[in-house]
Amino acid sequence: MTDHNSPASTALSHWLHASQARLPALFRELQQQLRENAAGFGTNTAPQRQLDPLPMLIAAEDWQLLEAGMLQRQRLLQLVLNDVYGAQQIVRDHLLPAEALFRAADYLLPAAGLLTQPADWLPLLSLDLAKDARGQWCVLADHALVPAGLGHLVEHRLAFNHAAPLQGLTLGKAQIAGFYRQLLQLLQQPVLGEADHAALVGLWITSVRNTNYFEQAYLANYLDIALVHGADLTFRDGALWLKTLTGLQSVGALLRFLPDPQSDPLELEPGTGGCAGLLQSIRQQQLCCVNPPGSSLIDSGVLAPFLPRLCQALLGEPLILPQAVALWLGEAEHCAKVIAGLCAYRVQRISSQQHYLPARLDAAALQQLSAQIAADPVDHIAVVLAELPHESCWQPDTGSFAAACTLRLFSLLAEGQPGTVLPGGYARLSTDGLSLQIPPHGSEIAQSGAQLVKDVWVLADRGVTASLLQSSSGALELSRHSGLVTSRVADHLFWLGRYNERLNQICRALRAALGLASQHHADPLAAQADMTPLLRFCLQANGHAGVLDLPQVLQQLFDPAHPGGLFAILQSLLLNAQSAREFFAADTWLVLDKLQQALRQWPQQSTVQVAAGQYLRQLDEIILLQTALYGLNNETMSRTQALRLMDLGQHIERGMQTAALLQIVFVPAHGEAKPSAALMEAVLRLADTVNTYRRRYRSQLHPLAVIDLLVFDDSTPRSVGYQCLRIQRQCAGLPLLTPTPGLSAVQRLALELVTLLQLTEPQSLFDSEQGATPALGLLLSQIQHRLKLLSDSITLAYFNHAPRSWLG
Repeated sequence: MTDHNSPASTALSHWLHASQARLPALFRELQQQLRENAAGFGTNTAPQRQLDPLPMLIAAEDWQLLEAGMLQRQRLLQLVLNDVYGAQQIVRDHLLPAEALFRAADYLLPAAGLLTQPADWLPLLSLDLAKDARGQWCVLADHALVPAGLGHLVEHRLAFNHAAPLQGLTLGKAQIAGFYRQLLQLLQQPVLGEADHAALVGLWITSVRNTNYFEQAYLANYLDIALVHGADLTFRDGALWLKTLTGLQSVGALLRFLPDPQSDPLELEPGTGGCAGLLQSIRQQQLCCVNPPGSSLIDSGVLAPFLPRLCQALLGEPLILPQAVALWLGEAEHCAKVIAGLCAYRVQRISSQQHYLPARLDAAALQQLSAQIAADPVDHIAVVLAELPHESCWQPDTGSFAAACTLRLFSLLAEGQPGTVLPGGYARLSTDGLSLQIPPHGSEIAQSGAQLVKDVWVLADRGVTASLLQSSSGALELSRHSGLVTSRVADHLFWLGRYNERLNQICRALRAALGLASQHHADPLAAQADMTPLLRFCLQANGHAGVLDLPQVLQQLFDPAHPGGLFAILQSLLLNAQSAREFFAADTWLVLDKLQQALRQWPQQSTVQVAAGQYLRQLDEIILLQTALYGLNNETMSRTQALRLMDLGQHIERGMQTAALLQIVFVPAHGEAKPSAALMEAVLRLADTVNTYRRRYRSQLHPLAVIDLLVFDDSTPRSVGYQCLRIQRQCAGLPLLTPTPGLSAVQRLALELVTLLQLTEPQSLFDSEQGATPALGLLLSQIQHRLKLLSDSITLAYFNHAPRSWLG
């Protein structure tokens, strides 16, 4: 697609190939940029996407044709959607067969009459295009449900702009930031036109486990809008609301990445997430949805065979960008033609969204598909497979090679606006040209490995704005507003703090147990007696139990498949970090990546004695990385409610686990011996308080002194008392959702914890023989119980927004 004979292409080629080191350096730098943006982070395989160092170039005159053709197609599709969900005149006029339209799985009856203005049906359009054998652009697929690329485009362009090997290259290319500014204005326009200026704009995603989550989070962060999914939204009092830490806030517009049927479980598919009441909000014109449910009819491909004649009938002109030849098999002549040469087409079933590549089917499957078409031809569409053009690419392992290429473009066309096409694109590449012609949704033919993509440069000196941030000479009102924190994100941050601390506590206890094993290597019975409480804690800390034998505990904790092991905790930690991606700096992701690698490098030997030093070094590294993670977040995150919730999770978990550990060690079960001096010293080392203890008590190890230091001393960072005081301070800073006299339920529980410790007499916890009294076990149990109640109360109040009657 790139005109390799153009002056710009020649200049770029000479620039990149002038030095043998330039292309490898550029490739490494571009991939590092994607890695720092957390593209594909958390997977144990190769990244999902690799950015080719050779951009695709489109000449200005070629781009003018693409712009005109895309905006014409968007106007046409807007009229078609408005008609099929309204008067259905094109069906009456036999321009679109009813047998095809009403079979389409993406045709949603509840969307009939949803909107009255054609432009509201399709403000944002995406097309997949390629050049045919004659060198002319043709459309392969239309997308109303936004496909991958809109966020990647920003990543790619910024990566190229900051790439050192390209510094000094003067090549006039159109900037893309203006398009995103217009998209943001489109989303904000209905909000600004209302009396309620507090209405929010959100980017609506499927879930944080979606493979496109990182791109969508990146895009939301770039546009500075809320990243939401169905659990964040609620329909109350006839309007759509977003659950936030400060209560419910009205939503004015949504950029929707959620499939149509999953958008509203009340009127569409039940039990699929989404938000009940969404369609009603759109009907009442209380919400701008880009694009609304029902618009994905164009993604189904059912309109493709009829678009040329629809364009002539509705716009009075031919399509500027021709459609890839598509045939509806409800016409007998088309059906016979396709069955006779089936391998030259890709086939899709209208009613089920199934796609088939006959060229890849064996004889039996091919015969079965032919019989299926013959039995119900009106339920099938066939699209002629295109001979895709090839682009020059470069990879470090193969060098230069050619790959098939398709171009993905995006356009905006709103009511009363001239329309705009994003001056650049997202080019997908593959050595298998067939895989690029399968629509991204409903495909049964998946592409394996990392997808190779190109940034697309339009060679035109326009759109000089390179950022959404603009210089301004007007008056400015200073702000300390920290931005929106949704309840879902706050929940993830809270549990990120908890899982990080849980992993830390288990690793510290395991390190202490290994130290005891090394210390008592000549007396296995003494070692086992001292290690047993620590091993029991390691297993119970994540809600599991097992045989209290050190090799077996090590095997269980470091088994990637064990639900109670360290890998399970780490995966929970990573999931929660990924779900709040926009709150963390790039260094945080590097530490998380190293933490994951450190766990995977755990030695597999079954004998503890031989590899004790190696085990200890590995645990030291894990604990150091966790400490770095905690420190980085505290250094880089603003002191907002987001950090407060993560801090609360961290200290609630530390308080609970410390109390549980002390209960296991100092309140032995019936028949068990009191803790030895070696075990008490190991507990002090676990809590990093050995030096503090020695400064106070010299070398005398006394259980009462240990309990006083680790439970009541609120100046010791790892004591229960310190956790309770910090929790109380953080709870005092949580937003008050409803103005009520006195303390909230959360604040009362925090105060009870502090008061419980202040009213306890430490001397009453041990008898004259330094054995624990029942009061110690009761106190530690009450601490754990109240901390659990506090965690539940925070969840009900700030994450679930439960009715006040539930909260006491």
